Amino acid sequence: MGDLYMAVHIGEIIHNLIKEHGLKVKFVADYVSVSESTLYDIYKRSSIDVDKLIKFSQLFNKNLFLYYLEEEPIKSMFDKQVQILQQTVVELTNELEIKNESMKHLSDLIETQKKVIALHESKEENYKTKKGK
Repeated sequence: MGDLYMAVHIGEIIHNLIKEHGLKVKFVADYVSVSESTLYDIYKRSSIDVDKLIKFSQLFNKNLFLYYLEEEPIKSMFDKQVQILQQTVVELTNELEIKNESMKHLSDLIETQKKVIALHESKEENYKTKKGK
């Protein structure tokens, strides 16, 4: 299958996020449980261990895994899942529309039945009134 190359350079992304947040290197290194020199080394890496990526995601309150969604092979895997989910949404939307139409029909039927009952009650009341005279 050959080497897998991802265009995401997570080290640069992490470095930029640290600068944007104005965080001190020592604080970040302690948070992620690495030395400061290892943190500087991470800035140069195009990949990172999952456990470290989780810690960085927690630190920035940002899902850093999302940067990989547009890269192969992850993109292909998720594209298939997204297609399946989109099809499911279409099917459920159609089913919901049918159910809503059925409910509207049943609501109209109930309203008509209420009118018929009211008419019968009115006629019965008129009959009783006439009979009582």
